[in-house]
Amino acid sequence: MKKLTNRHIVKIIMWSLPVAILAAIAFIMTPSILPESYDGMKRSVVMIECRECYEIVCNGKVIAYCNDIKSDSTLNIVKAEADSDTERKAMVCGCWINKFSFIPSCQGRILTANPFSNNDNLLSMANSNPENIIEKTIAKHEEMFATDKKREAELNYYLDTHNVKDDGYNTIAAYAEENKRKKESLLNSIDILKSLQKEKKIKIRKRNKYVLLYPTTTRKTGRVFCHLLAEESEDAPKGTIVLQTENEFMPEGANSLYTFKVFCLIPEKGDSIAIAGIFGLTEKSTPNAALQKPNVFKGATISTERHDTPPLLAPNGAPIFNRNGFFIGINNKGGIAQ
Repeated sequence: MKKLTNRHIVKIIMWSLPVAILAAIAFIMTPSILPESYDGMKRSVVMIECRECYEIVCNGKVIAYCNDIKSDSTLNIVKAEADSDTERKAMVCGCWINKFSFIPSCQGRILTANPFSNNDNLLSMANSNPENIIEKTIAKHEEMFATDKKREAELNYYLDTHNVKDDGYNTIAAYAEENKRKKESLLNSIDILKSLQKEKKIKIRKRNKYVLLYPTTTRKTGRVFCHLLAEESEDAPKGTIVLQTENEFMPEGANSLYTFKVFCLIPEKGDSIAIAGIFGLTEKSTPNAALQKPNVFKGATISTERHDTPPLLAPNGAPIFNRNGFFIGINNKGGIAQ
């Protein structure tokens, strides 16, 4: 037998090295070019709790909170403390996503739909003249307060002249109580806004919170905070955002999807699609909905950008796959955010 010299060994290694590198690359990249199975589609689904409110800040200190900025440039529900009235909450689906198209690079990344309207233009306008928006809000709330006060007098007259035996009495009584609560809230809001008129350097800023909800091994709802990846969200499809879990957390068995900006993957009108999501999930669902196992539902496209699957089967943020099983985007209110 011919003895191998050092020179032959080096030559074999040099020839083998490119093959080994190519094999390693193929091993890493192969999952990215294969279609997803139904099981893989289900394991890619996540549920996100989204919260949003606006903070009114003076000299860097938060002095009040509000629920929203209306299209008429007024503030909605102003309170000194943040609570369920000043904070909007919505539950949406989403999916684990890789940062790069061919390399496993999820690290806790989630692509999901933004359930709140993107009113950055309104926010910018409000901050350009906060004194004006506060003045307009006071005028609007005083008008609403006067209406509720008049309605209160009418309701009190009815309650004073009727009793519980009369049809509809309990319904009117409950309505009167709600009207009273609303009137008191408006009065409190007016007081806060008038105190703001005395302040200087007022700014309004948006505050968002995102929490991943997932089933634990003990069948309880686990919670992991997420932060917004601003730069990646800017590059994401319109109406969507990219989040990353705290400490890049991913539950066991999670499957991250690969994105390809390839024209041939985009379905044509009438093509069949598959949507993976949590059945019946709505923005008002409870956190316990995360304990429900995801399902895959079939549908069809009505254009290259919309589908016919009802919201009951296709929650906002649910991942969508073409007829061959390739990920093409997420559901955004009946649209395909690609």
